[in-house]
Amino acid sequence: MYQIQLQYNTIAYIIHEGKNGMNTKTRNKASNYAFTVVDTIINNIGPRPSCSDDSHVTARVFHKLYKAYCDTSQLQSFITHPAAFLGFLTLVPWIYITSLIFLLLHYYGIAALGFTVANIIASHQFIFYKGTFDFLYKPKKGYNAIGIINPKKEVRQQIIISGHHDSAYEFRYMRTTPRLYRIRVASIILSMVLSLVIGWLIVVNSYWFQSHTAHIVFMVIIVLLGIANMQMLFFKSKNATPGAGDNLIASAITTVMAKIFSNYRPDYTRLIFVSFDGEESGLKGSKAFAKAYRECISSMPTYHFNMDSLYKPELIKFLTSDVNGFVKLSNEFAKQCVTIAHSKGHTATLFAMYPGTGATDAAPLAQAGAIGTTLIALPTEVEKQDSVYHTMNDTTEHIEPEVVQATIDILYSVIEFLDKEIKGCPQILIKHQ
Repeated sequence: MYQIQLQYNTIAYIIHEGKNGMNTKTRNKASNYAFTVVDTIINNIGPRPSCSDDSHVTARVFHKLYKAYCDTSQLQSFITHPAAFLGFLTLVPWIYITSLIFLLLHYYGIAALGFTVANIIASHQFIFYKGTFDFLYKPKKGYNAIGIINPKKEVRQQIIISGHHDSAYEFRYMRTTPRLYRIRVASIILSMVLSLVIGWLIVVNSYWFQSHTAHIVFMVIIVLLGIANMQMLFFKSKNATPGAGDNLIASAITTVMAKIFSNYRPDYTRLIFVSFDGEESGLKGSKAFAKAYRECISSMPTYHFNMDSLYKPELIKFLTSDVNGFVKLSNEFAKQCVTIAHSKGHTATLFAMYPGTGATDAAPLAQAGAIGTTLIALPTEVEKQDSVYHTMNDTTEHIEPEVVQATIDILYSVIEFLDKEIKGCPQILIKHQ
């Protein structure tokens, strides 16, 4: 308990200074504070797997900071199954092997069903983030830290500003063969899809066409696909990463912004600061938040400015889609953020997720009705650029200070812009685009 209290006091002390408004000096100081928050947590707590004891302690640290600067704050608890999200990486290859054995034993229908089940599990858990098979794994408790600052006048809209404090498990292929990472992921996805198709082609051939040549070709292909599929067994390490850039720095930025806006409140915009747990286990924290706050989100125009994986300023992008491209975010809001970034002299572009790129906490809130986007600043073409994403090298020395300064500058400007836009428009109706 003493160690935890020491962590609270250390972090609270370094964010003690506050300034009205945003200028270069304030932005630089805010960036330094954010780095100190991150280093303090990593040095005292360490890696923070989703819903682990260390993630719980970190949530309490952020709650303590929100409590100091916000009008209201809370720790939102939720029950989830964190091991389920990447559990398919072990489960699916064994189903594949079992299905191959049934093929060799001429139980073609059972084998095809096995390939079908493997595809359903992998797609529901990792492609669509549905969590359909979470019940197979042990339940655990997670905590979101939430802080709310009300405006000077009546509330006409609200902006949710978020990051996540849990850290990922190391992806071995990001460490060992980063230039081949996208090829490996693509080959795994291809092995899943083609095994499903060929598995049922073998069934059709055995019952209707009975072509020996086709059978041999199909069997050779499905065995070769199995080699690609077996990559999943070695995909994830047992070691959790420090998670500085992904994504502790974003949560630290939310606390810095809470301090700034505690002294410089918007006129008509409620600010909701959130540090999610469970992002690395399938967006579980943001799903719990979206469920609990759905009515609040739908009650008025609600924007969501999420931040994830901040490393280099020249790589800043705003997402227009999420969850491997299957969830639409607000193209209009993302474009507005890019325009504001450019007006402040920062590089920024739009980016659409596609299968294999994963998901961010913007997705569940967008599905609940929020007008959202996520600011990312990491290499999206890892075969061309070095990356520490999901590796043990994800520490603060690999986060460029300029990306934190730029994020703070853009975020502050977005809040200021939206508050000015809503002024004089109490009945404004904004549709999710």
